[in-house]
Parts: sequence; structure tokens; C-alpha cells
Amino acid sequence: MDDKQAMHAMSIDDAYHVERTLARGPSGVTELVSIDGNGPFVRKKIPSPLAQRNVWAALSACQSNRLPRVEATYELPDRFVIVYDYVPGSTLAQIAEENGRLAPNVAVQLIDQICEAVQELHQHGVIHRDITPANVIVAQDGAHLIDFGIARIRSEASNRSRDTTALGTYGFASPEQYGFAKTDARSDVFSLGRLLGFMLTGVYPDASDYEQRLADDAAVPARLRAVIGYACAFEPSKRPQSVQEFRQALFSQSNPPIPNASSANPPSTRTTNGSASASRLFRRLHLSKRAIVLWSIAGAALIIAAIAGGIVLAGQLGIIGSATSPDSSTQSSSQSTDKADGGHSSNGSGTDNANGTGGVVGTDGADGDNQDTVTDNPLKIVESGWSADQQGYVHYAFALRNTSKTQQVQYPQITITGRAKDGSIVFSQTQALNMAFPNQTVYDAGQAGEGTAPATVDFVVLSPDTYNVTEAQGTATFPISGTSKIDNRDGGTTFNGEVRATTDGFKPSDGQQIKISLVLRNAQNAIIYGDITFVDWPGNGRSAPFSITVYDLPKYASYDLYAQIG
Repeated sequence: MDDKQAMHAMSIDDAYHVERTLARGPSGVTELVSIDGNGPFVRKKIPSPLAQRNVWAALSACQSNRLPRVEATYELPDRFVIVYDYVPGSTLAQIAEENGRLAPNVAVQLIDQICEAVQELHQHGVIHRDITPANVIVAQDGAHLIDFGIARIRSEASNRSRDTTALGTYGFASPEQYGFAKTDARSDVFSLGRLLGFMLTGVYPDASDYEQRLADDAAVPARLRAVIGYACAFEPSKRPQSVQEFRQALFSQSNPPIPNASSANPPSTRTTNGSASASRLFRRLHLSKRAIVLWSIAGAALIIAAIAGGIVLAGQLGIIGSATSPDSSTQSSSQSTDKADGGHSSNGSGTDNANGTGGVVGTDGADGDNQDTVTDNPLKIVESGWSADQQGYVHYAFALRNTSKTQQVQYPQITITGRAKDGSIVFSQTQALNMAFPNQTVYDAGQAGEGTAPATVDFVVLSPDTYNVTEAQGTATFPISGTSKIDNRDGGTTFNGEVRATTDGFKPSDGQQIKISLVLRNAQNAIIYGDITFVDWPGNGRSAPFSITVYDLPKYASYDLYAQIG
């Protein structure tokens, strides 16, 4: 970030008035702010090395009212800043402290609302990993999920057996978060089960009388107790495999697969000695908070090596394949510039590296053990590219084609993985789009990484879940017109245009937005940079103006602007 960029960001930051500080610590400061009489909003200032920018980008695309609505993000010299709506209310922790346990019907209603938020996160590739009583606000309109400090984009990297050690809130964090395996959607399912147990008993899972309270039929219906045991199984493969399955079990009249398991003690019957030992170890760890820290520091690797063979996890693997040239049915506008071309990218046929930028391999998704994904993935990467900026962050863009002529794919997901020269992973994140209509190519863009420039970047299409592949209920296209480019005095470049929405049987939801993707190309017409912005859905026959201002651009020869459902 140069001086002009820093001054621009600080002028934005200074425009907010701080009402009060909500929290302060090593992970940053959280404040209640207002601007020009509007608000209040929550502003989080996170140290740049700790900022999960991809998580906040995904959250910006979420549509659930039970998640924070992101108003703005910007970069300060040493901080990443997020501003989002403030929700007044009490936390579940405060409610339980004041009132004790909740009635079963109230607890079920609240946990279902939290599930709505978590399911939306998962559809955008985000794992929350800290679903606790302190992170649920109960407002007049119900429950809201907050605090994304340790949230992560789901990783599909096949060479990682685990991705966390001792992360999360004691009593609610899943076994995976203590180093037993990779975290995924089922990790949040575990926390949802623990949260339901907390609401029904009024005490935390580590309380000495938690099990006794949970076993009280007068307070906790047997079927809900069975659902908690099902969700809190030690092995992820024994839990509901998605939030949707958890909700189905919650409202089903039949017993779940593990009808008598408690939420604190995993089932005692095991089919493998490895998983039994792991289960007992996890139980001992939960008996001693100090043991968790000591184990994670001194003995995690050795213990995992001994027990990991008994843990069975489902996953998805991306298979590298060739890509064809795009035949886009989304609308774009392209303009040439007189700048020289910079880094290199590829159209899916190989890799190329030069001066910190690199080519990528177009890939198609293929199933692993997950039975909920389609076997014949209609999604294909047809074009992709990237470059790294001076701070080491990757700016990328790709084109995703739905080859089906009749089926639409909702929430298609792409895993973006950066690797060092020796093949080790520098970063890996999953990006979720909103919709790919039949026979349509969608361009998307974003930023990835944690500040270390990779040597190569791979784009992998994940196989969509079966319930996200349906017969098309209409289509939408987004013609762009009136494009222009302005070089600003502060060193930034602003790309402008107008977008219309043309629908054929498709009905946008309330508050629906359109995502605009900026794609920069070199002299060989290969992608070398991408960025995005959002605009509200325009009315019939109207256009919505948009601007994308970017800094620290690589040298480029032309640019394109594309639009899709936001």
C-alpha cells in the first residue's frame, strides 16, 4: 500500500464516529460506530496478518438476515477493516445466566434459526468454527450469528489430514478443532448439537451436572437428547453430514441413528481401536483445559500418528483436466488499453510462471466419499489467471461454465490453492458463486492468500450437492453498457459502467444484488487480474450504474466487465 492509498483509506476511516469500544485484544479492536448520522454499525479492525479476507468476501455475498450485513471493507496500512450492521439484543449466554434453561420449543426455534445462518455460510464455503452462546444474539426478530474471528473457507486440500489445533471455544469446539482431523461442515454440526444441549440444560457442557440435566426427561425430551448425541458423535462420519441433515433430524418424528448417545461422552462402542482411543483422548482433553494446550503444543503429532487410522472422513477431490475456450452467455464489455502486458496466465492447458505471476490449470470436480454430490459434474473451468501484488496477495479471475442444457447449479464452488515452488500449500480457500444457469459461462474474481506470493495457483471445481442441481426455473442475463476507465489523482483506477437485468422466467429474491467482475488481460488476452463489486438489482427496464476502484494494478492490455447474480 503506497502513501496515496493509505491516505485514501484513512480518510474513510476518519469519517466514522466511534460511539464506544466493544472489545480489544490481540486479534484487533471492535467498535460501535456511526457515520453522517447513520448507524450504529460494528467496525472491526483486524491486524493484516490475521485477516481472513476471503471469509468476509464470502459473508458479503450471503443473503440470510441472520448473518451480519457487511456495509464496507477497506485496508489500512496495518489493519483490515470491516463495517457491518449492528444487531441490538442479548447473547444466549446472557439469557441463560439470567433465566436458566429454555423451554424445548423455544430452544428448537432458536437452534433452527441459527441453522439457517450456518447453512447459508456453508453454501458459500465458510465454516464458522465458533458457534457458542456468546456468539448468538437474540434480537426482536430472533437469533443472529456473529463473530467470524476463526471462521475459515472450507479446504479440500487432500494432503492435509488436519488444519487446526486447539482452536475454538472449550466445550463447543469439535474434536477436529483439537487436531484430530480437518474441519468441515460437520464441525459446525457438532457445535450446533452442543449449543442445543446448552439451551435445554442452561449450563455449559463442562459443568459437573451437565450430563445429569441432559438426562432429565422432564426438561429434555428423549428425542432431542438423541439428536444432540447424533450431532455430537466423535467421528464426523457418524454425525449428520450437513446442517440440512441436522435440521431434518431435529424435526423428524423418528429417532436419529444414535438414539442414546450423550452430547458430552461419545458412543462407547467403536468398530476400530484407533477411533476408540481417539474418542477417549478427546474426552480426557475436555476434562482438562490445560491438557488441551499442553497436548497441542507437545504431543499432537505423535498422538495423531497413532490414532488417525481409525478416523473416517468424507471429502471431495478435484481432478485436473483440460479446458476449452469459453462460450459466455453472461454479458461483458471489453476495452483495450495502451499498457504493456505483465504476468502470465493460461486457458487451462498448463502453467507458466514469471515475475511473481503464474498460469493455472483449469480443473473439473470429482467426488470423493461424499454421497451427496453429483456423479457427473456439469461445471467446467474454461479460463483462469492471477497475479500477486506487492504485498503478496493474489488477485484472480476465472470463467466457470455450466455445460448442462437443462439444469441450473446453485452455489457452485471453486477451490483456489496457491503453492510454493516445492509444491507446498501457501493458501487454500473455497469461493462460492450464486448461480450458474444452463449453458452459461459465469466470470468471477477475488483476492486470495495471506501475504505470501505463490509460485502457482490451481482452480478446482467442486462437485455440487445433489439438492443444488435442479431443472432450470428460468434464466437471467446482465448486459453491460457505457463502460469507461478513469485514472485517479490518488493513483487508483476506476472502471465504470451500467448493468441491466434481463430475465426469462427467473424471479429475483428480495434484496437480490448483481455482482460485477473486473477482468484484466495481457497482450495475449490471458487473465492476469480480477476484482468485484456489487449493485442492487435494477427495476424493469432500468440500469444500475457501478464503479470499481482498484490500486497497484499489474501492467495490462485490455479489460473486461462481466455480471452475474450476486
